[in-house]
Amino acid sequence: MAWKRPTWLGGSGNTNNSQPSSSKGRPVRAPTARGRSHETRSSESDSTTLVSSSTTSGSCKATKAGTATSTLKRTGDVDVVVIGAGLSGLIAADELSRAGLGVKVLEANDRVGGRTLDVQLEDGNVVEMGGQWIGPGQTQILQLIQELGLQTHDTYDQGRSIYRSTDGKVKTYNNMIPCGILPSLDLLRATRKINSLSKSVPAKTPCQAKDARYWDERSIGCWIDDAMWTFEAKQLFRMAIKAVYAEDSESISFLDLLATVAGAGGDIEQVLSDAQTTRIVQGPQSISERLAARLPEGTLQLNQKVLNIHKADDDEATPDQEAMYKVSTVEGECIKAPVVIITPPRPLICQMDFQPPLPSGLIQYYRRQPMGSAIKFNVVYSSPFWRAAGLSGAMINADGDSPVQMTYDNSPADAKHGTIVAFVLGNNSRRFLHNNPDAEARKKIVLDFLATLFGPEALNAQQVHEMNWTLAPYATGGYGSFNPPGVLTSFEEDERDEMSKIGNLYFAGDATSEIWQGYMEGALLSGRRVASRIVSTFEP
Repeated sequence: MAWKRPTWLGGSGNTNNSQPSSSKGRPVRAPTARGRSHETRSSESDSTTLVSSSTTSGSCKATKAGTATSTLKRTGDVDVVVIGAGLSGLIAADELSRAGLGVKVLEANDRVGGRTLDVQLEDGNVVEMGGQWIGPGQTQILQLIQELGLQTHDTYDQGRSIYRSTDGKVKTYNNMIPCGILPSLDLLRATRKINSLSKSVPAKTPCQAKDARYWDERSIGCWIDDAMWTFEAKQLFRMAIKAVYAEDSESISFLDLLATVAGAGGDIEQVLSDAQTTRIVQGPQSISERLAARLPEGTLQLNQKVLNIHKADDDEATPDQEAMYKVSTVEGECIKAPVVIITPPRPLICQMDFQPPLPSGLIQYYRRQPMGSAIKFNVVYSSPFWRAAGLSGAMINADGDSPVQMTYDNSPADAKHGTIVAFVLGNNSRRFLHNNPDAEARKKIVLDFLATLFGPEALNAQQVHEMNWTLAPYATGGYGSFNPPGVLTSFEEDERDEMSKIGNLYFAGDATSEIWQGYMEGALLSGRRVASRIVSTFEP
């Protein structure tokens, strides 16, 4: 039988990446930086758990029963407090306001947009320093963009891509990464094995798989070393995982990957393939800015970091109204409402004081889910000069010692200037920062590296913009959180939907979405789902 390389080894071109159907047909570019709302990934297996394994079954039932909610009466003032003015929080606030509910949005930062962030350039274009891409099948975010009067354009992907092999050699290619026939066969075998294993893993309850504990106690890196035999293929696969999680494969549970693949229809190409076909002309942060602008005046408050979420004493509630939550900020603001939506990243949720406390299993699970590490460089030139040389601007790097793992052409639609976006991820990003604490030194290293790919003209950058998401105080990393080895099977299983609500506390954000976790689409779906549930809770 003739061998076939996985499509994620392909060169330029687009692919249909709708879920859960598989992505077949023409080859795609190298594995993507899946923005967990940053570039891509996110498949935290949110299917785990409100209570730890040591909790009794009776406690489990009590927790589930506590999620039931009686019909609420409108207060005439603030009915819902939304914590966080990212895409999920703002779309929820928008839909709740349009349903006639009183809403207050509290944002710790001095801006809206969460993990989307745009920098305005002198020519009127923007460079995207956070999440930016939209892929096929992400229909609701595209509809919202049109509704808000924003425009989209295709990501540039014409010409030859670049492959930097494990020995540092730079090669160009059109359709297939030139890694050799044995590494290609090795990769094909590995991807087929993962697809086969994922079929026995329930995406929402992965710990119910027969070999769940064995797979959970092993890292993806451990599986790669055991299951693959060529060094080049191992390094390419490690890089692909790093592109998805913004973290090294040794730090991530293999069960997490299997659950992610199961949730993508049992095809790892859905996890590793390209979802970067479309960009927003005005920049992705403009979605949040326009949503915020159409909220009723006084709804949004910036620079308000939430400190406490306390349920008011029963004697503070009126006979016809359920007890309120009191949401207090570091800046001294205190707002009461019967319902609260919580959208920040999980490490930030763990810093808030809840009374009554959140279920111990839930907070312990959140504390065990670290964020990935992502640094994003946008290097601006007077023109996209690489296009004249027949290059697409895309590069995939199998050399684990290099700082930059991948690049793409990030030029604007009008090509008034050229931009290369470069990613430094996982352990590479930590070493890069430790060895080069000076920003100018980091800039020089990135430019020198780009010159090895695109020629000496790459040294003539007009601007270099760097964003280290691990230092963003209200993001704490990128693209999102993940499950280290041993975490998933340390907790009891529970349904994803039940994890998103405790009393009248609702948890939203891309990580709680059934699909497209880590994408803007997932954040949008999550915010709308929560808003719909809350509207149905209140009396008409």
